[in-house]
Amino acid sequence: MSQRAREYFLQLVNTRTKKVIDDDSGDFQVYQPGTPVRQTIRSIAGATLTQEVVGTSYISRDMTNGQIHFFTNLSASLVDISVLTAGGRAYFLKGVTPSQHRVDVDPEKSEYILTVAIDNKHSCTTIVPIGFRLRKGMIISDVFVKVVTAFNGGVTASNAQNVGRSGARLGFLRRIVMTTVGYKQGTPLISTTGLAYNQRIGTDLVTFATSTTSLGVTYIRKVYFAQTAVVSNNLTISRPTAMTLSISVTAAAGKGYVFFVYRLSPLEANEN
Repeated sequence: MSQRAREYFLQLVNTRTKKVIDDDSGDFQVYQPGTPVRQTIRSIAGATLTQEVVGTSYISRDMTNGQIHFFTNLSASLVDISVLTAGGRAYFLKGVTPSQHRVDVDPEKSEYILTVAIDNKHSCTTIVPIGFRLRKGMIISDVFVKVVTAFNGGVTASNAQNVGRSGARLGFLRRIVMTTVGYKQGTPLISTTGLAYNQRIGTDLVTFATSTTSLGVTYIRKVYFAQTAVVSNNLTISRPTAMTLSISVTAAAGKGYVFFVYRLSPLEANEN
């Protein structure tokens, strides 16, 4: 690798036992510090480690023996790293420096939040894998987003996002409007005419039922239990498909994070 590059080498270590975490199939994504923009990273051979195919998919990189190893341009003196281990533990490593080398994590707790960066460079008809898959034993209780840069578009089909999985693209959030910055939740408005279509919690986290009252529709919250590590648990984002709209790829594209709040089942989760 050229000397005109900055090396990042991190080893995950169990904070209680002080033993290294041996993980050969955990995933990670690298972001520019404090922003949901993927950092350009390379291998020791100088090959680009692709993290985003614009408008199509995000790609996570694999750990080896619990190690995270990559190179950046010299200008990158800090990075943020989102990690999901083989056993389903999520860690967001904020403000990592090239000299840090060791990261103490707690794989023995049961509650986690997986954090993933997104943007709005895809069309309404594209379902975009975000690079992480739910691991066996993850019990998703809530999903919300943070808009850092407002999304483009004046109608719901172009400025909103769905969050789901490859088996259910509306599984976690449906039509969350992203036109203003800040945190967004699936909190539907209920009136005498029924349940609002936009800003809804997804069908993996809620059961909708017809009501005999004037409200028309009611719903009951539930959790999504990833009982197996199957392809249908690949996490995705998409726009509503009411219209086809292509967003030009510019630095002004809307940006944000998705947060998956979950617990790990002690019976199903793997060790790491």
